[in-house]
Amino acid sequence: MTTQWTTPSALGRRLQRTRVGHWFAGNQGDPYALILRAMREDPSPYEEEVRARGPVFHSEALDTWVIADGALARSVLTDARFGALTRAGGRHRAEHLPPAGAELHPDRAGDRHGGAPADAGPAVSAQDEAAVEALAEQVSHHLLRDLGADFDLVADFARPLPAQVLAEFLGIPEADRGRFEELLTGCARSLDSRLCPQTLAITRRGLAAADELQDLLARHLDDGGARSARGALALAVGVAEPSSVLLCNAFETLGSAQGEWDALCRSPERAGAVVAETWWRKPPVRVESRIAQEDVELAGVPIPADGHVAILVAAAQRDPAIARVRAAERPTGAPGQGDGSGVPLGLLGDAHSTSAARAARTIARAALRVLAREAPNLRASGAAVRLRRAPVTLGHARFPVSRAGSGALTAPSAA
Repeated sequence: MTTQWTTPSALGRRLQRTRVGHWFAGNQGDPYALILRAMREDPSPYEEEVRARGPVFHSEALDTWVIADGALARSVLTDARFGALTRAGGRHRAEHLPPAGAELHPDRAGDRHGGAPADAGPAVSAQDEAAVEALAEQVSHHLLRDLGADFDLVADFARPLPAQVLAEFLGIPEADRGRFEELLTGCARSLDSRLCPQTLAITRRGLAAADELQDLLARHLDDGGARSARGALALAVGVAEPSSVLLCNAFETLGSAQGEWDALCRSPERAGAVVAETWWRKPPVRVESRIAQEDVELAGVPIPADGHVAILVAAAQRDPAIARVRAAERPTGAPGQGDGSGVPLGLLGDAHSTSAARAARTIARAALRVLAREAPNLRASGAAVRLRRAPVTLGHARFPVSRAGSGALTAPSAA
């Protein structure tokens, strides 16, 4: 697989045009454009501005219908009339968007909804969850054992963890696992880059990593086919960064609340409830994209076929109506583990993205349990630095921690 963007100057101009479009629209007061600018640590004021403009806000400059309403967001994410690709099998207005290397959905022109069929490649089923969790516990233990007293929670633990779990789950030979991990790390900005242009250097690195990663997967999957490789790439990218972000968000939230981390260390089995609550309050996927496969009406607003809909997941999960439903469904004594409408919104809608969500939660849950059990004195040793240009994940660039001290977490800054 090779990318068409081989000329740095052409790629740079495209990235710059997209970025200028976001800045121009933002300067005109478009809250969705301000979200995509991704230049502040907390985008919730812009998300609430979208909510204030009604159940469906039309960003005319960016030709996108934006939803922050909880019930409407859930209906779109589970509606078969919305898919990942246009009816022609491409991305919506692809010429105006940042180029995307690793796609969550296999790029198959014949698949109307852009989702992955059952034979498109590996998926993490409900039956696989226990095996993935055991793997994540084992890898977490080994990573932590080999780290010193001071380390970076992102680079040294949260990112290597899902890569090593996925390498085992996908059956990558030992000789290629180091390269697999490097390439998956190179794809870390993929989710964000689909909506927000990254720098030229990051974009080129990400496109090249996605190309090589798909080739590596094609060599080692059973049938060696491109379809399987695309499915595995979709799964790997859909799991790796969200699980890393989810784990870091959970640890940061616990550390910033008096006594919460110590409480988890006394009862590590609560890690699942903590991860579930974190997915609601600080989801690792904040923006979901869908394409209308036919003319659709949402809350009285017409959406044309091939129209682009952006679901603001974090805002939708803050919707008071959704919060009330979730509270009613939450089992007594098990905070954050409701079902039905209480299921988190992000990464829903087709076999692979649901699979990715299941795996990300499982990996983060296992890792947090191991940290609580084996490193109860773990604390932040410096400011947690958030990434810029990361409107989808709002991930961390750095998160220095130490097992030697007992300092409190400091407020995050941005990189």
